[in-house]
Amino acid sequence: MHIIKEYYSQIHDCVQDFNIHIESLQHEDSRNVLYSNAIVQYKKLFLDLLLSDSKDDVQNNTRVLVNFIIEHEISYLFLYSELVTVVRKLLGQLLKSQDFKYIHEIDDFFSEHEYRITALYLKRFLGKLRLKSELKLSHIDIMHDKKFMIHYENHIKWIIKLIDYIENKNYDNNYPEINPSLCEFGEWMGSATTSYLISTSHFQQLENLHINLHDLAANVVKQCKSDKANPATLIHLMQKIEYYSLEIGNEIAFLNEIEESAKDPLTHLLTRRLFNKIMLSQLDIAKATGRNFALIMCDLDHFKLVNDTYGHAVGDIVLKDFSNVLEQSLRKSDYIFRFGGEEFMVLLPMTNKEEALTLAQKICDACALEEVIINDASIKYTVSIGTLPVLVDYFTAINQETIDKYVTKVDDKLYLAKERGRNRVE
Repeated sequence: MHIIKEYYSQIHDCVQDFNIHIESLQHEDSRNVLYSNAIVQYKKLFLDLLLSDSKDDVQNNTRVLVNFIIEHEISYLFLYSELVTVVRKLLGQLLKSQDFKYIHEIDDFFSEHEYRITALYLKRFLGKLRLKSELKLSHIDIMHDKKFMIHYENHIKWIIKLIDYIENKNYDNNYPEINPSLCEFGEWMGSATTSYLISTSHFQQLENLHINLHDLAANVVKQCKSDKANPATLIHLMQKIEYYSLEIGNEIAFLNEIEESAKDPLTHLLTRRLFNKIMLSQLDIAKATGRNFALIMCDLDHFKLVNDTYGHAVGDIVLKDFSNVLEQSLRKSDYIFRFGGEEFMVLLPMTNKEEALTLAQKICDACALEEVIINDASIKYTVSIGTLPVLVDYFTAINQETIDKYVTKVDDKLYLAKERGRNRVE
């Protein structure tokens, strides 16, 4: 330590010349801590560390500096670049003046600082990341309706297990699942069958983020098992993992919003507002592949009479009952929309005219057998259905006008079923 003291003046000048200079506009009496103000304070703490007079001062000032930059979210790379800048400037000055006497001692001095700072930063960073993750879990836990957040909950638990692995330093095989397809979050993504979500850019972005996250985690495990595990590399990898995790949380939140806005609150079927988007997608697919699809439009017969006789609350129960009939009669790949009131639209991907007629008749027959019992009343209802094969060729325009044309055509078929006596398929 006494050797380094000979160079304190030069170290001080190097820090002043090359350490970042930011002037805070914050008033002294302000209760808020601006980032620029934090950088100004960081500069003082950084200089205090380099000019420490004893080993105890070094330990204490290292702890103070690292705690400060963690609390104010100043990146490790920022601190590291400042340290490298100072040592390069100092060594450059010594080489220029041909002062080689203690050059190795100076190099060791800064290397020891780097190691202490890096090791402590990793420890503090992992502790803060764990706390953030546990807070997220506690927030998710009290949510009334988690929807997709239950899968994000599994992801957060995976992050905590990775932190455990690094902190425990056993470096055995008790690390979280590295294969992105086999972790609980990945299994959910792989088994998701909700087509209107899978086709969104948010779901696709989620897949990319998740794969990258596991790639980073594999490198974390590899580093930990290595004889030359580098805390600086672990910091870099874990900071990137935290970033990807935050982005995954954002994408899950978007999917939750889509799920919320896409579902009819009464029947839990898709809403009409999503119909145009899915129709455009299906038209594109049909045009590219040559595989056509079909539309089915349903309308409950004499539904106004149900409302007038039993009230709208009972009418709502009938609507929910019919939505169950649709879900039980159709395939998982089919899109079912509550189109408005007692009208329902079904989009049948890769379905021809005969297949559409068969499915529509299945719905009609199932509906005729339904009986809704409320108190002492037994309510039977029927449905009229129009079907339309959607034939797309190279010249078909993919726009709103084309969608409206097909909706009008299937609506005309539904009207024909009504005209011909109801409780039938056209």
